[in-house]
Amino acid sequence: MTDPVEERRDIQVLLHRILDAIVRYRRTVVVMVVFALLQVLFTKLPFLLVEPLISVLGEAAGATAGVPDAAGGGAFESLRAWFATGFRDFADELAEVLGLHFDQAGMNVVVACGVVTAFCGICGAAVIYVVQTVSRFFAYRVVADLRCELARHFLALPLRFFGKRRMGEMISKVTNDTQVMQRSFEMAADNVVVDPLMVIGNMVIILMVIPEAIVVMLVMLPLMVIPMYRQGKKVQKRSTSSLQAMGETTESLNQILTGIRTVKAFQLEEARYRDFEATTQRFLDRTRRVLRAKGRSIAQSFIGYQMATAIILVLLGYYVLSDSGVTFAAVSGIIAPLATNYQHVKRVTRAYNVLRESAGALSGIEDILRTEADTAAVGGAPIDAVKGDVELRDVHFAYDDKPVLHGLSLRVTAGETVALVGESGGGKSTTLDLLLRFHDPASGAVLVDGRDLRDIRLADYRRHTAVVSQQPFLFNATLRENIACGRPGASQAEIEQAARAANIHDFICSQPDGYDTMAGERGANLSGGQMQRITIARAILRNPAILFLDEATSALDTESEEVVQQALHALMQGRTSFVIAHRLSTIVDADRIVVLEDGRIVESGSHDELIANDGSYRRMFDKQMRPDAG
Repeated sequence: MTDPVEERRDIQVLLHRILDAIVRYRRTVVVMVVFALLQVLFTKLPFLLVEPLISVLGEAAGATAGVPDAAGGGAFESLRAWFATGFRDFADELAEVLGLHFDQAGMNVVVACGVVTAFCGICGAAVIYVVQTVSRFFAYRVVADLRCELARHFLALPLRFFGKRRMGEMISKVTNDTQVMQRSFEMAADNVVVDPLMVIGNMVIILMVIPEAIVVMLVMLPLMVIPMYRQGKKVQKRSTSSLQAMGETTESLNQILTGIRTVKAFQLEEARYRDFEATTQRFLDRTRRVLRAKGRSIAQSFIGYQMATAIILVLLGYYVLSDSGVTFAAVSGIIAPLATNYQHVKRVTRAYNVLRESAGALSGIEDILRTEADTAAVGGAPIDAVKGDVELRDVHFAYDDKPVLHGLSLRVTAGETVALVGESGGGKSTTLDLLLRFHDPASGAVLVDGRDLRDIRLADYRRHTAVVSQQPFLFNATLRENIACGRPGASQAEIEQAARAANIHDFICSQPDGYDTMAGERGANLSGGQMQRITIARAILRNPAILFLDEATSALDTESEEVVQQALHALMQGRTSFVIAHRLSTIVDADRIVVLEDGRIVESGSHDELIANDGSYRRMFDKQMRPDAG
């Protein structure tokens, strides 16, 4: 059950967002408000023409003149009398200007009504165009800002954040939740501005005829507002639940698409579809509850509105029949405002519900935005170069409450190649993450060139590092752009030189589009070996002082591995290199091999030294080599 305090907080956050957008784009908002007022003017002005039109038609039929008497009346009656008299004078002047002369009495007023209505239609269309265009663009602009803020915050979050969140859920926040926010801002920019002004315009017209109607409206207003407020709270709560279900659906689809090879290979189509169908049904069930709350809000507000309208209609009949000075022509003039009021009230009610729904959507987004950004990226002393001396000094590290490294100490000189080996979960990848400063040690220190990594500006340090991972990642861009990620701004000659060193240049040139060949989604247009050599070219172009190889050849076949190993050998020359390798045969030439077990170093030395020691490394090596030996 949603905490009422959280609900109020979410509404406050949403209102703060809207206010912030209004302040940031105040010129746009001023244009919106000015043109909204003009839209009200051109929309409601024709309603005021009904009374003079009906009056002259009544005069032609022999009825009493319908011009209201301002004597002894209040401000609204005086305004109505002034408009009626003034419009007749305007009609006569307009006929004179147009050179029109009619035999029928009152035709000047009839023509003037037609001309003014046509003028309001033309001007109103132009104004509506501006209001719709500006308000919708305002909504898109605000939501685009929110998406950019969310994307920037994602990039600033520490790596551990992404290990605790589902990818589909985060994508849903950027797409589905912000789409709800966009609807909110569209309605806030449209209905919340224009329709209340329309209601006020209608009220002015009604009050010009029956000032007492204001009492009826004030009494009936709570009957419209209270249901709106009560159901709006339910909309907000249920919208949050519905959007969570949408995130689950997006995650389920993400699992299908990203794991499609596994799904097909293990014949999981039906199982994955049932999971997707179940999450979709959960989304539909929760959405139905949202729609019911919205429907009740509109229906209950409609009751309040209709009650007020019924009383006003009785008042109209009473005033006309009691000879109080309210004419049939005046009554005719306020029927249209009464009839259109409901549409405006309904749109305001719907806008309020969407605002509450958006508060629920914003809640999930704000949870992410409130997550503390990676402090490692801020501060630190600038550095121009990295020599490559690295030391881990009594390093302890844990994921939440699960210890991984226990007092790890290791010193590596510049240009040395160190291989980290051991069983899964021993701490190899965690050690690389600490060296890259994806995490900071709980205690102890990681030093580079004798300086604590936490005291160095992270951007400067990472500029001198490069990573080649077990599963290479390529962007859906050209091969040139993927290689150039290593050093943005590199020349074509430098890119080709790196590609040659990675043994991938000839393959690229054999493609019809050469370096402009698209890699495809996640490198789908390339083989595993080709993708890996592209990432190696990327690392070579970066020219790092410290290189990290995380099982860079474990997923390759023998032929591809041989070519990639040649490229890696060229890449490692003269650089401090940390290598995690599954195949021990690929690291026999390493300067030092470090064996990790349960987050501790149990052995360290060259391949020959460790074989001679007849310890853990020897057992692992023999286990891998036994099939060849047999």
